[in-house]
Amino acid sequence: MADFSSHRDGVGIGQALRDLPLEAPIQSIWPTLALHLQPAPKKTGRRYLPFALAAGLALLVMIPMSLNSPTLLEHPDETALQSAMQQSSQLENILVATRNSTTGNASAEVISLALEDRIHAIDAQLAAGTLNASQQLGLWQRRVSLLQEATGLYSAQRFQQAEGRPYEIALVESY
Repeated sequence: MADFSSHRDGVGIGQALRDLPLEAPIQSIWPTLALHLQPAPKKTGRRYLPFALAAGLALLVMIPMSLNSPTLLEHPDETALQSAMQQSSQLENILVATRNSTTGNASAEVISLALEDRIHAIDAQLAAGTLNASQQLGLWQRRVSLLQEATGLYSAQRFQQAEGRPYEIALVESY
């Protein structure tokens, strides 16, 4: 076996290792470099994303409120019934856009499932086909009201999630 500690080449291993450069320089060059660098531009602190998200959620909440629910008439006509059906369809489209199925919040799921059960019960009554026009209009109005509540719930969930806050307590307080 060869003896690497021998001085045949004139330099021993110990001396060769001591002659290697240090890990860090003896004197830092950063202060000199910092003098020659341009100062970093100051951040203005504008955060557009949270404001844009809040505005979008406010718009989603306001859309169902701006849809005027038809009032219960003494003699409901076809236009009032069609208006309620159209509002219901619009609200269902908004629900599809705002529903967040990736969250795992049990309280939110219980509330949304209760609202969906009430909507399904109304749908079953409407599908029976044994109702007169005024009863149908009343059920459609209740359906629109429930869809507005569900839209508000899903929009509140999205807003709380976008803000990074837990929304369990907010849901219990609101619903």
